Amino acid sequence: MNIHGNTAFAQRIATYSREADMAGIRSPDFEKDVAETGEMGPGARPHGAAAIADIFARHDTTSISPREIDTMAEELRDAGFDDFDFLLGLETYGEKFQSHLVEAIQSAGIEARHPDYTQPMDLISVNRDQLAHARRAGAPTEWREAFLARLEAFQAAAHPAPTGLSTAESLVLARAT
Repeated sequence: MNIHGNTAFAQRIATYSREADMAGIRSPDFEKDVAETGEMGPGARPHGAAAIADIFARHDTTSISPREIDTMAEELRDAGFDDFDFLLGLETYGEKFQSHLVEAIQSAGIEARHPDYTQPMDLISVNRDQLAHARRAGAPTEWREAFLARLEAFQAAAHPAPTGLSTAESLVLARAT
């Protein structure tokens, strides 16, 4: 549950309930009535499947920084994305979580520096490497496999692979003829 994004909605519910109760109204379409009460300010973010698809389209997980990951996770939460397992996994690569790890290492007396949290990484490749490492170590892989599958599915839907020959393939074929 997104406690930050639901504050305005909760306030609308409370206002609606209080006003309806005072007027003796019991609406058969409570959810619709609540959604229409209260002002949606300029800071309100889009909500629903289209908003979620737009967020995935704006963030390429093959080139994303920890700072962008935090932004993406927050936007997804605010848009109503409810795959919390995926969100929590995603956030472990974000700046907030990574900086917390560095600070925990430093507080243990181990010298560590904060990396550049604006440096993009290929999150899919990182997860493939971590999955391969877990398999070699004989560690459980179910969660990592599921996370990687969802990450790849979201990436493929938002950023489909180009069709046709790549530049390198075109050059090789041109030299062969």
